[in-house]
Amino acid sequence: MRKARQRLWERRHLARETNALDCAHDFRGQDARACGTAGRYPPVDTEAIPPEKQTAKRHSCSHVALLWIASRGADGFLARMNESKFARQSDGRLSASAGAGRRHILALAMFLFFTAAGATGYAEGAGTDKLFEQLGDGQSVRVVFHSEGCFHNETYEFEFRRAPALVATIAQVETLDVARAVIMEPKRVTLGTVDVTDDEAAGLDRLLQFYRSPPQGMFSTTQEQISITLLDGEKALSTEQYSDGSSGASTARSIKRLTLFTDLTRKLAMEICKRIAGYERFIKSFEITDASVDNSSFIPGSLFVMIKPTHPSLIDSVSWWNPLVDGKPSSSWDDFIKSHAAAEAAMARHPWLREWKNLPGGGRSLNLGLLGAAIGVKPSLLETDVLPVWRHAGFSGEPAYHLLAYRKNGWDCVALYFSDKDERALVTQSGSPDPKSPSMMERADVSWSPDGKSPDGKAEEEYTRYAIIENDGRCHVETFVAEPPKPESSE
Repeated sequence: MRKARQRLWERRHLARETNALDCAHDFRGQDARACGTAGRYPPVDTEAIPPEKQTAKRHSCSHVALLWIASRGADGFLARMNESKFARQSDGRLSASAGAGRRHILALAMFLFFTAAGATGYAEGAGTDKLFEQLGDGQSVRVVFHSEGCFHNETYEFEFRRAPALVATIAQVETLDVARAVIMEPKRVTLGTVDVTDDEAAGLDRLLQFYRSPPQGMFSTTQEQISITLLDGEKALSTEQYSDGSSGASTARSIKRLTLFTDLTRKLAMEICKRIAGYERFIKSFEITDASVDNSSFIPGSLFVMIKPTHPSLIDSVSWWNPLVDGKPSSSWDDFIKSHAAAEAAMARHPWLREWKNLPGGGRSLNLGLLGAAIGVKPSLLETDVLPVWRHAGFSGEPAYHLLAYRKNGWDCVALYFSDKDERALVTQSGSPDPKSPSMMERADVSWSPDGKSPDGKAEEEYTRYAIIENDGRCHVETFVAEPPKPESSE
């Protein structure tokens, strides 16, 4: 079991860099997802990946029923699922309710078909090999891009036009009411406009050629649906629609010099970062290593930014979710600077952290998670996946800081929780325990789940374990099941 967990953990990190895999979900709860494709970890050196690990195996996972693009664009395919209702599992994923009905069955059938087929599509009208590069005056290209996988569900609309150079106006199409966990009427929120360079336009045309002739035999849990319409004024000249389940574009992007639609959303995210109040003060002490509009199922509707301090710091990187309100960030860089300073001061009161980072072998680092100015865990997940074991362990106060302690240059991590009112730390997850490590924390074999069950629903002792780290670095493992199994009916 431990070897299987280690393999899944490594594949999860490999997936982040190659985009060849969207789901390798072996752990439960926020701690597990933090080390998953949501991006809560530093980049992995892919050149150092052994050849035998460069083919990521696909794993099953729960999906929201797929939203399929109809000829009317976003309204068509989103309206099909408008009445669907979903139930949130304890691990934060969405699954169709028991009475989902015929719409869900049809969506599932289409999902299975496209998973097997890899990719398909059709074109209507006279297409062109250089749709973006040779876009004429008065013409525009409207793209509806939907991508869905284990950890994300997002839809964007792009309008390309010349003004006079090529630009793209990007809107996010919100379809999920997270509070009620239901599909809602599509709500378009304009995020902004970005310039599209000549090289990016050429890359978009190469991407279109890829969708027209996708590779065969490549499969992924990520499903993409793309609708591309060329307009002359209000008149549609051509329409192309594709569904791709291969993740081939992401895998081949550097080789084929493709420009992905997500490249443009990331480019816009970087521009949004620069417009947040306090940016000039922020860049004096930090740098942004990555930015995106995050629509993962963990903390949806946020600007997600990976940040590194430019000066020596106990905390090596920060994963910051900045919730968007009507497409605008709700927290400023001054909020971030204040929260980072508070976390840095709090972690300095735990001397074992620096001692751990300085252990022989190197490759150890600390990543802080922030949601706005608060702990980087969605409140509902904090309630179900952290607080029960936090209270069982007798910690004072509430969890105020969530850190991931990485080793092996980002291949493994341990999930840690701290409070301003307690000298100890809570460990809820560890990637692949190393019994030979000089660190007691790295030797601890814990993977706590509220019901003591593995992701496939089996009750196993290892999923009842958590660890407490004392202020001097001593670590001891405890067991606790928050949701005892119900007795079987005698009927």
